[in-house]
Amino acid sequence: MEPVREWVVRGADLGLRVTEEGVAERVPVVLVHGFPDTSEVWGAVAGRLGARFRVIRYDVRGSGGSEAPADVEGYSLERLVEDLVAVVRDVGRPVHLVGHDWGSTQGWAAVAARPDLFLSFTSISGPDLGQVGDWVRRNRLRPFKVLNVLRRSWYIAGFKVPVVPELVWRVPAVRRRLGAGRRELVNGLGLYRANVGAKGPRDVRKVSVRVHQVRLTDDPYVVREHLEAAEPWVEQLTRSVLHAGHWAPRTHPDQVARHIEDAIDGTHRRRLVVITGAGSGIGRATAEAFARDGAEVVVLDVDEERARETAERVGGHAYRLDVADAAATGAVAEEVARRHGVPDVVVANAGIGVVGSFLRTSEEDWRRVVDVNLWGVVHTLRAFAPRMVERAEGGHLVVTASAAGYLPNAALPAYSTTKAAVLMLAQCLDAELREHGIRATALCPGIVHTDITRTFTFAGSTEAEQDERRQRAARTSRLRGFGPEKVAAEVLDLVNEVRPHRVVVPVTAEANAVHLLNRVAPGLVRALGRLWRA
Repeated sequence: MEPVREWVVRGADLGLRVTEEGVAERVPVVLVHGFPDTSEVWGAVAGRLGARFRVIRYDVRGSGGSEAPADVEGYSLERLVEDLVAVVRDVGRPVHLVGHDWGSTQGWAAVAARPDLFLSFTSISGPDLGQVGDWVRRNRLRPFKVLNVLRRSWYIAGFKVPVVPELVWRVPAVRRRLGAGRRELVNGLGLYRANVGAKGPRDVRKVSVRVHQVRLTDDPYVVREHLEAAEPWVEQLTRSVLHAGHWAPRTHPDQVARHIEDAIDGTHRRRLVVITGAGSGIGRATAEAFARDGAEVVVLDVDEERARETAERVGGHAYRLDVADAAATGAVAEEVARRHGVPDVVVANAGIGVVGSFLRTSEEDWRRVVDVNLWGVVHTLRAFAPRMVERAEGGHLVVTASAAGYLPNAALPAYSTTKAAVLMLAQCLDAELREHGIRATALCPGIVHTDITRTFTFAGSTEAEQDERRQRAARTSRLRGFGPEKVAAEVLDLVNEVRPHRVVVPVTAEANAVHLLNRVAPGLVRALGRLWRA
């Protein structure tokens, strides 16, 4: 990699300090910073990208080593775009553009106005002002939704007040907290005063350049709706998620660089979903649902043949795994990470059923159901969750519990105990891992028509009685008529955030009814449980 080089480019009407590093002969990438930063915010990211690209960054007018305009109008988007165009022309060939905050906002205007200069655009935490205005107009009949988005920009009203912000920027403690110099803070006010609300609604133009948005989950200023505003206006739009705050280029340079590389390469990876017990039933239906949604699916099951059948149906990858085996689970997780990457979603679904009263359930039956239903979930999550935390891109852990986990009864003491345990485990994980952007959900179905009944053990029964009772259980679940595809649809909606996040999710009418009764009449639930006998 060649040493860092600096020079000055004449922008629209003033000089801009430009920095270049990386390999001069490689494809150029231009990084544009926002408020109240300088190009130094990209330092660590540029260093990582420099191994593959020619990386150019510059101080936006009024910041760092660049000159400042004489008045507020000098910070208009039109002037900012002229500066960016001048830098790209100086590079001498079309570039991949990356913008953060106001750097992204001016990037939107530039790629719309001069698509011939850009190979791709990666937008981080900076929406297009015209697109947001259009989104507000389209949602004007949903005032609470609009207000929830607009309140994120409360500070702009303060920035437009004369004199007061300039006085605040004099306080050293404020500048230290923002990690910015007074010059950048004072001059940067011009970005807001010249461009926000001053000229009425902005025109919106279609963007033909390939765009990739990086959604920062902990950004207090830019939320998902800001990003979704671009959808009607971009011909080629992809999106990825990074669990980080607003200044991710500074706090998570490795992850930001990786997202930029993926966007430039045009190889934005599909969501990776790992599902245990996916050889049949809820697991298979969930694999099919995620595959239809565009995900890459890893199918794990103790029955290798069934795992391969599911993988063939969804175009995924199959591995044999007995989740009761901790070492084997760790080894499979290692191989999945090496061959496919770190999963975005892990569905710990593998489970077995044991039916029979406590007095008739043997120690062997107890050990078997605990090994699969409880230890299997623990092994699965211990193998995958640490990798998800280390990656810092968030994710979702889904545990298949059961309505039996909150319905004490005389028929399923062993099964219900394990499901109650994983129900609590999911709640504990959600409390622990939320700070890492990882959500956990306990899925609690009632009676679902799957072939889990073929694996049921009826405690204290002869082999002939086992077969007859399995057939009877299969008829009951078939008559209930609630298929696994409905459970899978619930999982997909949860992970896709179609509904607000919930940790405990009852599925089926009876599961919802018992969950509600537990809150208002727990004694009645226990009384019902006494009536349910094997």
